[in-house]
Amino acid sequence: MYQPEITTDYNSTDRFEWNAAAEAAYWQQCEKIAYTEVSEITLGAFMDAISLMYPKDWQGDALCESFKLAEMVCGDVTDIYAKVGERYFTFRDKASMLHEAIVNRITKEVLSKETISQK
Repeated sequence: MYQPEITTDYNSTDRFEWNAAAEAAYWQQCEKIAYTEVSEITLGAFMDAISLMYPKDWQGDALCESFKLAEMVCGDVTDIYAKVGERYFTFRDKASMLHEAIVNRITKEVLSKETISQK
Protein backbone atom coordinates (compact mmCIF):
# COMPACT_ATOMS: atom_id res chain seq x y z
CA MET A 1 0.00 0.00 0.00
CA TYR A 2 1.38 3.40 -0.97
CA GLN A 3 1.76 5.86 1.87
CA PRO A 4 2.91 9.40 1.16
CA GLU A 5 5.88 10.78 3.01
CA ILE A 6 4.91 11.97 6.46
CA THR A 7 6.74 14.90 7.95
CA THR A 8 6.77 16.10 11.53
CA ASP A 9 8.20 19.08 13.33
CA TYR A 10 10.95 16.86 14.68
CA ASN A 11 14.41 18.08 13.68
CA SER A 12 17.60 16.25 14.48
CA THR A 13 21.04 16.06 12.96
CA ASP A 14 21.02 12.29 13.57
CA ARG A 15 18.22 10.85 11.45
CA PHE A 16 18.52 7.50 13.25
CA GLU A 17 17.88 9.02 16.66
CA TRP A 18 14.67 7.56 18.13
CA ASN A 19 12.06 10.03 19.31
CA ALA A 20 8.81 8.82 20.91
CA ALA A 21 6.87 11.95 19.94
CA ALA A 22 7.93 11.69 16.30
CA GLU A 23 7.05 8.00 16.18
CA ALA A 24 3.63 8.60 17.76
CA ALA A 25 2.95 11.41 15.27
CA TYR A 26 3.99 9.11 12.41
CA TRP A 27 1.59 6.31 13.44
CA GLN A 28 -1.27 8.74 14.09
CA GLN A 29 -0.81 10.19 10.62
CA CYS A 30 -0.71 6.70 9.08
CA GLU A 31 -3.98 5.88 10.82
CA LYS A 32 -5.62 9.06 9.45
CA ILE A 33 -4.50 8.16 5.93
CA ALA A 34 -6.04 4.67 6.27
CA TYR A 35 -9.64 5.94 6.64
CA THR A 36 -11.77 5.75 3.47
CA GLU A 37 -15.12 7.00 2.23
CA VAL A 38 -18.12 4.68 1.99
CA SER A 39 -18.33 2.94 -1.38
CA GLU A 40 -20.92 0.59 -2.79
CA ILE A 41 -19.83 -2.94 -3.68
CA THR A 42 -21.44 -6.03 -5.19
CA LEU A 43 -22.88 -9.02 -3.37
CA GLY A 44 -19.92 -11.02 -4.70
CA ALA A 45 -17.39 -8.63 -3.15
CA PHE A 46 -19.31 -8.76 0.15
CA MET A 47 -19.32 -12.59 0.14
CA ASP A 48 -15.62 -12.68 -0.80
CA ALA A 49 -14.83 -10.48 2.20
CA ILE A 50 -16.78 -12.75 4.56
CA SER A 51 -14.84 -15.77 3.33
CA LEU A 52 -11.47 -13.99 3.39
CA MET A 53 -11.03 -14.51 7.12
CA TYR A 54 -13.20 -15.05 10.16
CA PRO A 55 -15.42 -11.96 10.38
CA LYS A 56 -15.04 -9.83 13.49
CA ASP A 57 -18.12 -8.40 15.25
CA TRP A 58 -20.67 -9.74 12.74
CA GLN A 59 -24.03 -8.21 13.68
CA GLY A 60 -27.38 -7.44 12.14
CA ASP A 61 -30.90 -8.50 11.35
CA ALA A 62 -33.04 -9.14 8.27
CA LEU A 63 -32.73 -5.51 7.11
CA CYS A 64 -29.03 -4.82 7.66
CA GLU A 65 -25.83 -6.48 8.80
CA SER A 66 -22.21 -5.53 9.24
CA PHE A 67 -18.87 -7.11 10.00
CA LYS A 68 -15.22 -6.12 10.18
CA LEU A 69 -12.08 -7.91 9.07
CA ALA A 70 -10.04 -9.15 12.02
CA GLU A 71 -6.83 -7.80 10.48
CA MET A 72 -6.09 -4.13 11.04
CA VAL A 73 -4.90 -1.90 8.19
CA CYS A 74 -3.09 0.44 10.56
CA GLY A 75 -3.51 0.97 14.28
CA ASP A 76 -7.19 0.37 15.07
CA VAL A 77 -8.41 0.90 11.48
CA THR A 78 -9.89 -2.06 9.60
CA ASP A 79 -12.06 -2.84 6.59
CA ILE A 80 -15.78 -2.68 7.43
CA TYR A 81 -18.48 -4.29 5.29
CA ALA A 82 -22.23 -3.75 5.55
CA LYS A 83 -25.50 -4.70 3.93
CA VAL A 84 -28.25 -2.07 4.16
CA GLY A 85 -31.49 -3.14 2.53
CA GLU A 86 -30.52 -4.83 -0.72
CA ARG A 87 -27.24 -2.89 -1.14
CA TYR A 88 -23.69 -3.62 0.00
CA PHE A 89 -20.98 -1.20 1.16
CA THR A 90 -17.43 -1.05 2.43
CA PHE A 91 -15.15 1.53 4.03
CA ARG A 92 -12.24 1.74 6.48
CA ASP A 93 -12.75 3.07 9.98
CA LYS A 94 -12.12 2.21 13.64
CA ALA A 95 -12.53 -1.46 14.53
CA SER A 96 -14.42 -0.37 17.64
CA MET A 97 -17.19 1.25 15.57
CA LEU A 98 -20.62 -0.06 16.61
CA HIS A 99 -23.06 -1.68 14.15
CA GLU A 100 -25.55 1.17 14.62
CA ALA A 101 -22.84 3.75 13.85
CA ILE A 102 -21.87 1.84 10.69
CA VAL A 103 -25.45 1.82 9.41
CA ASN A 104 -25.90 5.48 10.38
CA ARG A 105 -22.75 6.50 8.50
CA ILE A 106 -23.88 4.69 5.35
CA THR A 107 -27.37 6.16 5.63
CA LYS A 108 -25.99 9.67 6.14
CA GLU A 109 -23.19 9.62 3.55
CA VAL A 110 -24.79 7.60 0.75
CA LEU A 111 -28.49 6.97 1.06
CA SER A 112 -29.57 10.43 2.27
CA LYS A 113 -27.47 12.15 -0.44
CA GLU A 114 -29.17 10.02 -3.10
CA THR A 115 -32.59 11.00 -1.78
CA ILE A 116 -31.65 14.69 -1.87
CA SER A 117 -30.21 14.45 -5.40
CA GLN A 118 -33.37 12.74 -6.71
CA LYS A 119 -35.54 15.68 -5.64
